[in-house]
Amino acid sequence: MKKNLLKSLYLGSALLMLASCSESWLEPEPLSFYEPSKTFSTVEGLESALTRCRSDLLYYYLGGGGTAVSSELIFSDVAVSAISDLGGSQNFVTDISPTSNNGWIGSNLSNAFWSSGVGGTSFANAVISRLPDIEMNETVKNQMMARAYFQRAWRYYHMTFQFGDVPLVTREVTTPKLDFRSVKMEVVIEKMIKDLEFAAEHAPMRDDWGKENKGTCLMLLIKYYLAGGHFEKAVSAANTLINDCGYELMEEPFGTFENPCPDVRPMTRNVLWDLHRPVNKSIAANKESIMTLMSRFENPDSRVHTHYLYNFTPFWSMTDVNRGILTPSKQNAGMGRLAGTPAVMAQYPEYIDFRAVAGRGECFVRPTCFAEKSMWTDPNDLRHSNETGNWFEMEEFKYNNTSLVGTEDEKYFMKPVRKYADDGTLLCQDTIRCWYGYPYYKLWVDDAERNVSNGYTGVDYIGGPGDAYLYRLAEAYLLRAEAYYWMSDYAKAAADVNTIRKRAHCTQMFTAGELSGLDGLDIIMDERARELMYEELRHVELVRVSFIKANKEGTYESPKSLADENSDSYWWRRITKYNNYYNKGIKTLHNDEYKMAKHNIFWPVTQSNIDSNLNGRINQNYGYAGYEKNETPISTLAELEESGQ
Repeated sequence: MKKNLLKSLYLGSALLMLASCSESWLEPEPLSFYEPSKTFSTVEGLESALTRCRSDLLYYYLGGGGTAVSSELIFSDVAVSAISDLGGSQNFVTDISPTSNNGWIGSNLSNAFWSSGVGGTSFANAVISRLPDIEMNETVKNQMMARAYFQRAWRYYHMTFQFGDVPLVTREVTTPKLDFRSVKMEVVIEKMIKDLEFAAEHAPMRDDWGKENKGTCLMLLIKYYLAGGHFEKAVSAANTLINDCGYELMEEPFGTFENPCPDVRPMTRNVLWDLHRPVNKSIAANKESIMTLMSRFENPDSRVHTHYLYNFTPFWSMTDVNRGILTPSKQNAGMGRLAGTPAVMAQYPEYIDFRAVAGRGECFVRPTCFAEKSMWTDPNDLRHSNETGNWFEMEEFKYNNTSLVGTEDEKYFMKPVRKYADDGTLLCQDTIRCWYGYPYYKLWVDDAERNVSNGYTGVDYIGGPGDAYLYRLAEAYLLRAEAYYWMSDYAKAAADVNTIRKRAHCTQMFTAGELSGLDGLDIIMDERARELMYEELRHVELVRVSFIKANKEGTYESPKSLADENSDSYWWRRITKYNNYYNKGIKTLHNDEYKMAKHNIFWPVTQSNIDSNLNGRINQNYGYAGYEKNETPISTLAELEESGQ
């Protein structure tokens, strides 16, 4: 793979050079061309550009060493960084700045989001700009335009609610341009709505699982309608998506049943387990899947490891006195991650290879108490069911360290782990990183090349390649519930939330009265957390809702309205009320305290991106160095057109 390909291609060259694309996680296979003027003069060349957009989406989510969703989670109510041996990802009041390391999963990936957004829009813009001049079937041409509009709008959706006012580039840049200007969020939203209305009308109803279709365009359009305050249009689009496009919520088990570790923790087959098996995400029997990110072990060109079992599962194995779980005697490391090879199993027949059961468990990100425990109010909820195997609890681990054999602690070998000794001593020094429950049904993905059956003898098991959902129908119900909420139609909002809960076998349902007021909005966002944990980019959705709420209340003037000392954004409400780490005095073993500020609702634009734009102004967000140099952003579509961006 060639790194920095986005720089070497002369697509949108000027703005692209403003975005540092050296992040190792963003390195999709390069296209086999280097002369856009020739390549993009053919249908095949433009199809290649769209393929590149899809490839970038895959890397956007999974990447080479860490998933994008990790940064989105730790800037929200449901998760925090679990890195305990160094600082940089706990105190965001000081740790994130225009010059900090914003391209590593161990700190944050905010600049990688910017780079990926700029790169993806450049390829989409090449299609949008050149397609009108190509002679081809009009229906096919409109479908291609619809796909390109979706790809561009998807990037700007995330960039807008991550960075606020951003440069909106609507055409291919073919000559040096260093005078970009930021554009108001409202203008970006207005433009993307126009594009997506066209896309939803002209996109094919169905296509390959990894390609854009009418459903994907409608899902994104619903979100933009909500952001723009067009709630009735959002309901109408959601009705079309839910009722008229052939999708259905999956209610019963289907597809291939995987029972990965039947002797250790046998799975009871259920619809949610089947729904989240990668092998079932892109099949005809799955009526809920709208668009997937295709990643297959058998296809080297799309073989991107999920890293779920590396980044998001507990650091259970003992590597030093601070990590892992001691035996009750407090004398020995209780857990180890030897691969269960034939030689190991012959010597220790009782041994359990928890590496393959629960993953390597490096744990960059962990759930908050809210996401792990308190939001699960219904004991029948399949999504938090340990009985079926969907949810993994720490007590399922057993002391498997083979070094215990032949010692006084051999009596603990293959007995369930304990958090406390008989005298109350904590047996896990780093409970932030090493002790928590998690949704096994979301995170377990077979890591074929690290299976003992394939000859592997190492200690890793990180989560192999596997299809991931970009969109599935359940989210459409929750978006429609939100639209009804903003329209004060609380009965219909409750009905949509309850539809999702019924599928999860919940018995506790919500009433119209409970959906009113700010607590009602909390109910909808709680249900999003339960249904879409480790799927949605959580921070973006909370910022979008904050933007809507401020506009409805008439308090929004600019991104500063959500970020200054006097602001009380909905995002801040969720951080304060539901995240039990930030600003609560919690510290890691490295003595780093978890802190979040109101201005962290938006991320800083990396300084090099601003400095490289020599003849224009890309604005910095409030609360970060350089904000005082901001200039008036582009405020209308007409002004945007005049600017040539």
